[in-house]
Amino acid sequence: MAERLPPGDGTTGGWAAEWRSLRPAALLLAASLGGIALLGAIAPRPAATMAVIGAPWWDAPRMAAIAVAAGARLVDAGRFDNVLIVRRAEGEDTDLAAALYGAGAWLVLDAPGPRGCLAGFSG
Repeated sequence: MAERLPPGDGTTGGWAAEWRSLRPAALLLAASLGGIALLGAIAPRPAATMAVIGAPWWDAPRMAAIAVAAGARLVDAGRFDNVLIVRRAEGEDTDLAAALYGAGAWLVLDAPGPRGCLAGFSG
């Protein structure tokens, strides 16, 4: 039979020990909220050049199909087969990032510079 411990007098732990046990959950909550805020801050502008990232095992034709289905204009191929650099087609007013996500893209980022940081090498 398990032995019960006598109730303490409040000097051995108390509320501090109870809050200490919640620390991992609080850290996880803070990290999750920080990640959501970061993704919201890096959401691409509607008319920006965007880096479209798919699953690591996707090939270039599948990524091109995603871009075509979303109505994007291909700017460059990425260094890897699952990365494309695209822009919104001239005269289009659609939300390209939402269309790319709807077509199956895993991640859509604002691509800095004219070709983006994930563009392929020319040499």
